[in-house]
Amino acid sequence: MTDPVPHMSGVDHPEVDEMLSEVVHQLFAANLDLQTVLGVFSRQQGAGRDRVHAVIDRLDDTIAAIHHAGARLQISLADQAALNQARGVLAARRDISVAEASDLITGHAARHELDVSAVARAVLAGDHL
Repeated sequence: MTDPVPHMSGVDHPEVDEMLSEVVHQLFAANLDLQTVLGVFSRQQGAGRDRVHAVIDRLDDTIAAIHHAGARLQISLADQAALNQARGVLAARRDISVAEASDLITGHAARHELDVSAVARAVLAGDHL
């Protein structure tokens, strides 16, 4: 492997980093087909098999982190959409600018120690500030 990804494995073994780098490259080459990638290393024996397991464990952790980050991003995008809608609803209700509506929402959230997205959802549910 000519361009290993340094220290991706979190283990201080260059061969594990090298193997993980190969797995990542193989994942992309195999269109993210994990079965194909792991087949590349299925002939490993003894300590080699232990390194494969270390790489697989790290890969599992990385995949879980990616899924978690994706879920957080989806929640964040939904919160942003709700906030944008609430600004418009509040601006129309009070006949004020969207900027003023935004200030009302964030001010209310700060005064009542609430999350801005919770205030936005309340406005969308019909609550008045």
